Amino acid sequence: MNTTAEILEQFVLEARECLEAIGQRLLDIERSPDNPALLNDLFRSVHTLKGNCGLFEFGALEHVVHAGEDVLDQVRAGRLVYSSAMADALFAAMDHSAELIDAIASQGRLPDGAMARSETLAADLRVFLGTPRQAARPASAAPAATAAPAAAALPDWAAALAPDWHRPDHVLLRYQPEPQCFFKGEDPWQLVRATPGLVALKVLPPADWGPVEDFDCYRSQLGFLALSSAPEAYVMEHYRYVPEQCEVVTLAAPDPVRTLGEPHHALLAQRLAQLWSDQIALLQRHATAGTVAAAQQVLAQLLAVRQGLASADATEATALADAAAQLPAEDAPQATLAAWARQHHPLGAAPSEQPARGMATPPALADDTTSERGGHKVLKVAQDKVDRLMDLIGEMVVAKNALPYLAQRAEAHFGQRELAREIKNQYAVINRIAEDMQHAIMQVRMLPVGTVFQRFGRLVRDISKRLGKEVQLIIEGEDTEADKNVIESLADPLIHILRNSLDHGIETPDVRLAAGKPAHGTLRVSARQDGDRVVLDIRDDGAGVDTARVRAKAVERGLIPADRAEALSDAEAVQLVFLPGFSTADNISDLSGRGVGMDVVRSAVERVNGTVQLSSVRGQGTTLTLTLPLSMAVTHVMMIRSAGCRFGVPMDLIVETVRVPADEIHRFKQAQTVVLRGRIVPLRPLNELLGMDEPARLNAEGEHAVLVLRWGGEPIGLIVDDFDGTSDIILRPLEGVLGGMTGFAGSALMGDGSVLMILNPKELL
Repeated sequence: MNTTAEILEQFVLEARECLEAIGQRLLDIERSPDNPALLNDLFRSVHTLKGNCGLFEFGALEHVVHAGEDVLDQVRAGRLVYSSAMADALFAAMDHSAELIDAIASQGRLPDGAMARSETLAADLRVFLGTPRQAARPASAAPAATAAPAAAALPDWAAALAPDWHRPDHVLLRYQPEPQCFFKGEDPWQLVRATPGLVALKVLPPADWGPVEDFDCYRSQLGFLALSSAPEAYVMEHYRYVPEQCEVVTLAAPDPVRTLGEPHHALLAQRLAQLWSDQIALLQRHATAGTVAAAQQVLAQLLAVRQGLASADATEATALADAAAQLPAEDAPQATLAAWARQHHPLGAAPSEQPARGMATPPALADDTTSERGGHKVLKVAQDKVDRLMDLIGEMVVAKNALPYLAQRAEAHFGQRELAREIKNQYAVINRIAEDMQHAIMQVRMLPVGTVFQRFGRLVRDISKRLGKEVQLIIEGEDTEADKNVIESLADPLIHILRNSLDHGIETPDVRLAAGKPAHGTLRVSARQDGDRVVLDIRDDGAGVDTARVRAKAVERGLIPADRAEALSDAEAVQLVFLPGFSTADNISDLSGRGVGMDVVRSAVERVNGTVQLSSVRGQGTTLTLTLPLSMAVTHVMMIRSAGCRFGVPMDLIVETVRVPADEIHRFKQAQTVVLRGRIVPLRPLNELLGMDEPARLNAEGEHAVLVLRWGGEPIGLIVDDFDGTSDIILRPLEGVLGGMTGFAGSALMGDGSVLMILNPKELL
């Protein structure tokens, strides 16, 4: 990969991180619009994204992000009020930015026509800047074209404007498009509407429209006057293709000293005194010639500010003029400059020593610096590299598992008992190291489930607004960690669940109020770790599942006979929503009614060896519980034998292993059961499930080996020939023609070179 490609890849990575942060902060600010910390954090993220765009010629992306930055700068400065409409415009702009980033990642360039959409979204954002309250400029400048310098005397067209157009530190622009501009593909109206920091706009009609019979609608005759709060460089960069048609004047900024009120004047004097003390403290330490020269320059500048503050007081002005005349030169001795500074301290006689800290460094800045220095260093590594490490660990596990077989062969076939003992001892050492490495790399693969939860805020916001519902999303336990593959597998199932809760579960405000509930519904997503499993609960306080309607719909769609549907309890009827093709929606929409939903959720969760449980109370709400493994990288399996073959069963599905006497197994027609600890457990022969025409074998005591599994919350026993120990394996999914064998979860290579087929008991049963 060349350097340019690496930089582009890094840009895409950082841009996506910025967009994720921006999306989350937009949701946070919508809930707390008066929180300045959130606003500053959001502005920094947008500003960072815009700055990164400057490394490449991604004009369409920079254009829309720049508009968002201008709007947020006004909100941050208190000149604009954050609103839901503004949030919608910002979300739309960031969605478009995300699409452009995806195009850059896949194609290395922006798609054709991207600028048109960017200009539309930027114009939508700049509508908020068109109010008289907006008056701030962007935080950074862009390269500028040559513009007319601001003069002390304004040109006639600028001087003739009303007083409210003459705003200090603003830019006045007169834009007169060429008569034939339409034939050059120019759109003057769109161009002037998108002026950065646009505050006011005025259309200039021509002095004479000419004869009516000669009127040409394809000839541009209008001119424009614009007032912008953006720097002149920004404005001229925007009009860089038509500079000869523009005239720009930057209005003079007010004198900050003259315009200060009494409170600000006092704060400035206090700040000046503190900085003066800092220079004295700096000179009192052992300073180099460069330090002395720097302190002299700072003191000279501070003295100039003091003279500006004291210009109205003739006595103080004279004293400061004398002090300026006595200011030592830059190459003066350290002691001489320190004595002069103490003599002319703003507060009179200065203390002998002042700490060079405190107000000299703003507390917020100091905290940020400390946080950065004390924070953990994070190394960003491509996902495929981590996966490669996991594959190598898998190969090491296989190689490690070959050592016991080698020891057994050395002892049984070659009679080398001592050598076999040495191999076993070395195996113990290698096994410990391999397990530590495996654990370390698995920790690298662990991600907080919050990485999936982040997208839910936007999803809930958009869908609830579309449905006319008020929904509060509460997320808990987002720091709970699981393997990245498990996290990635959660995204689609959770989206299905949330859409169902919003569409079918939570009621509209009027229905909730009529039922005695708050107008806004609550959707709670929580995560926790339970042993070697991750448990996710999704609860809503909606209407719950209407079991009567569920039964009727299941019968109507031919998913279950009517007599069986009536015999189901409410708890059992709720589970009908997991049947393939089941839906209670009467109308097809982009949210529901397509027969794809909870069956997809169950399939996706079970694909990663997880389980789904649904409970509901009519009128109170619904709870869905997803239980998933912590990791999918290494699978712990129980090896069993049946019909002369060896198979593996994932340990997380096994409840226990027992030996059952053949005469204790009860047979009812084709069914077999056994009573274990006072509970009836159904039995199924594994040979029968696999289609192998061979009866299960008994041991010497006339007992069957039974593997008790957890299936649908109930135990069920598999009759096998024998148990063959446990092992850690790297599960490889079946591919090609074997990929359709749903009864097998995959295969694994064992230490002796054999291939172990891993069963999928849920599909078999």
